[in-house]
Amino acid sequence: MVNREICVLKFGGRTLQGRQRFGPDEKRLLEECQQAEKVNDIYRLLAQRRNVARAQRLRDVATDYILPLRRQGSVPVIVVSAFDWATDKLEQLTACITSHPNPYEYARLLMSGELRANSALALTLDSLECPARSLTGREAGIATKGGAVNALIEKVDTDNLRELIQREVVPVVAGFQGYYYNGQSERDEVSILGRGGSNLTAVALAGALGQTEATMYSDVDGIYDSDPKVNPNAQRLTEVTAQELLSWPQSPKVIQRESVEYAIQQGINIWIRSGFEPDRPGTCIICR
Repeated sequence: MVNREICVLKFGGRTLQGRQRFGPDEKRLLEECQQAEKVNDIYRLLAQRRNVARAQRLRDVATDYILPLRRQGSVPVIVVSAFDWATDKLEQLTACITSHPNPYEYARLLMSGELRANSALALTLDSLECPARSLTGREAGIATKGGAVNALIEKVDTDNLRELIQREVVPVVAGFQGYYYNGQSERDEVSILGRGGSNLTAVALAGALGQTEATMYSDVDGIYDSDPKVNPNAQRLTEVTAQELLSWPQSPKVIQRESVEYAIQQGINIWIRSGFEPDRPGTCIICR
């Protein structure tokens, strides 16, 4: 089968959440919280404002990044991380329960963050008359090895993805997760890839679909020669080789090291681009 160009786009948690967690009018929100009589009233108010802001942000992501590709006739494959802080909160919950969690239940709890994000984005696309389908890692065909936690990708079955693409339905894949065969239970069980694993999901899907690149949308507009938060003279790199990047004393937080190593094996270039400014050029990590 000849592989047509399929854009594989990954959206990070901060990109999906937005820079302003509760919307633009935070001063007014603070005043309303101060006027609340009960803690539960504050909680409900914050949750409501967060969801309103999150829904608007998802519409912006769909409008700025996904719908333009659909208008051009392309059916992109979307990979999402959990909303910003979601995985941290789930890890904190686990720690409050036990210091030695069952790996299976721990994996299922953490993967719920990505499942909320990809379902919400698929709902958003549908509401904008762009057919979409949310997929778990297993439904996206990501088979792993090494157990339930910190698993390694073994293979990817793209049949389900290709069927959706053929029907012009945008697949929205929950990153960070897959499934493996448990010899003890003699059944398939869920697995997670480790922190930052949504990057690895995107690279693996691009490779399995016969593509030469994957794009990661983040809250930064590329990779810099030094930390721009510390060095005001830091310069954004137009491109950098994977070998050079891996030789740096500290890998950039914007890209998981394992995903770069996997991209080298598969010959997949990785773009790091802004999830807030679509026209910013970004940085290409040359892995081919």
